[in-house]
Amino acid sequence: MVANIFAFILCCFAITSNIKSIESTGNSKFEVPVQYKKHYLLNIIIYEEPYVYEVNRLRTFKKDTIIIESNEENILSKHLYSDKDMQLKIESLGKFENKIQDIQCSYCVVTKLHILYLKNLAEKLKSGVRLTNNEEIVTGLEKEAKYILRILLMSNLEIGKWLWIFLLKIVAISQYGDNIIPFIRENPFVDDQLQSGVTSVIEKCMAEKYLPPTAMEYDFISKNYNTYDYMFHHLYDPTIIDDIFHNHVLGVIEFLYLKPFWLSNQLLFREMEEVNIDWGETKQRFELEVVITKEFVDNRIWMYHPYRRLDHQYLFVKIIDARIYCYLTVVLHVYEQQLFMLDEQALTDIKSRITKVMIEALKLTAYKDDFLVVLSSELKFGKINVNHIDWINDILARVRTKANGILNDLNGASSNEIDRLSFNHDENQLPTYDMIIKIIDDFEDYLKELKSFLPFDYKVLLNFIGEYPYSRLLSRVRLY
Repeated sequence: MVANIFAFILCCFAITSNIKSIESTGNSKFEVPVQYKKHYLLNIIIYEEPYVYEVNRLRTFKKDTIIIESNEENILSKHLYSDKDMQLKIESLGKFENKIQDIQCSYCVVTKLHILYLKNLAEKLKSGVRLTNNEEIVTGLEKEAKYILRILLMSNLEIGKWLWIFLLKIVAISQYGDNIIPFIRENPFVDDQLQSGVTSVIEKCMAEKYLPPTAMEYDFISKNYNTYDYMFHHLYDPTIIDDIFHNHVLGVIEFLYLKPFWLSNQLLFREMEEVNIDWGETKQRFELEVVITKEFVDNRIWMYHPYRRLDHQYLFVKIIDARIYCYLTVVLHVYEQQLFMLDEQALTDIKSRITKVMIEALKLTAYKDDFLVVLSSELKFGKINVNHIDWINDILARVRTKANGILNDLNGASSNEIDRLSFNHDENQLPTYDMIIKIIDDFEDYLKELKSFLPFDYKVLLNFIGEYPYSRLLSRVRLY
C-alpha cells in the first residue's frame, strides 16, 4: 500500500541477525524479533492486482522497457508468509518504483508539448476565440493529467510540483469555459516555475536513462507518437480508471485549499471528553488563515501561482497530527492504569485494539509519520503483562511528549516543556475495561468521521504540499 516504506525497513531494521536489540526513541530497550518487524512492515504494502497490472502495461519512452513478471505482480498484492517471499517483495518493490518513475518521466515529456499548446490556446482565448472549439482537447488533457496523478498517488512516489501546477492550470481553463476572458490577466502557462520544473525533470530522467537523449527535441512526441498513443489508449476505460476528484474540477481547488473547513472547523477544535486542551490560539490562527486563503482563491491567484502560499495547509496537517497524538495519549494513559487490574488476556486484547486504531491513523495519513510506524510495531510485538509497566510508561511518555511538542508548536511556545494535556477523570478512580474500549472507539470514530468529511483521500493534500518521508529515506539506502 505504501511504496518506499521498505526503505524504512532496511534503514531502521537491517538484516543482521534473527534477534536484535532495538533501542527505542526513549530510554528503554527490549528484544524484538527482527524478522517479525520486517514482515509486519512489508505486509503494510499491499497493492491491488488491477493497479499493478495497469502500471505494468503502461507503455513509456524508455528504450529498455521495465517489465514486472507475473510472480512479482503476485507478491506485490499479497501478504508474506516466508523469508523468501519477503526478499522477493523487496526486490519487486524496487522494480515497481522504477516503473512508476519511468511513467512520470515519460509523462513529463508529454507535458512539455501540452504546455506549448495550452499557452497558445490561452492567447487565443484572450483575443476572443471561444473555448468551445477546443473544449474536447482541453478535456482530454485534463483527463490525462488526472490519470497520471492517480497512478503516482496510489504509489506514494514523490510527485513534482510541475504536475500539480500543470493540472491546476488546466482546471482553471476548463472551469471558466467561454467566460474566461475576464479572469485572464496574464497567460497562466507562461510560468517559469512550471517550465523550469518540467525541463529539470526531463534532464534528470535523461541522465538516469529513463528517457533517450532526444527527449528535449521539439518533435520528439511526433516522432514517437505511436508510443504516446498506446500509453493512453485505455484512458477512457471505465473499468480501469476511477477519478480521484470524482469528475468535479472545482473539487480540486476546494479541497487543496481546504474549502470544506472555511465554514466549519468543529471537527478540528471540538473538545475531547477525557482531556482538557486549549485550542483557542490555534483556532484563531486557523480562522485568520481561512480569510487569507479565501482571498487567494477568490482572486484566482492560484491560476498563476498555485504554490504561492501553503501556510494554511501546513497548519491543518499539524492540527490533525496533534489530535491523533492527543487521542493516543489518552488511550495509553488509561491503559497503563489498568495494567495491575486486568488479566493478561484482557490486556492483550486491548493492546490489539490499540494497535488496530493506530494502523487506521497511519492509513488515513498515508504512513507519513515514521514515529507512529515504529510505535505500532512496538505495541504489536511487545508482550503485555504487569512486569512490563516500565515499557508501557516509556511508550506513553514518548507519545505524550510528541503530542505536547505539536501543541506547543501550534501555540508558538518556545519550549516543549509545557504540558498542555490535563485529564478530566479522577486520578484516584481507575478506568474500567469498558471505559478503555469506549475511548479507543471514540478515537476510531474520529478517524472515520474525518475521512468521510474530506472530499477525497487526505494523502492527496499531503502529496500536494510535499509530504514524502519515505522518499527521503531512499537516498540513504541502496536497494538494488
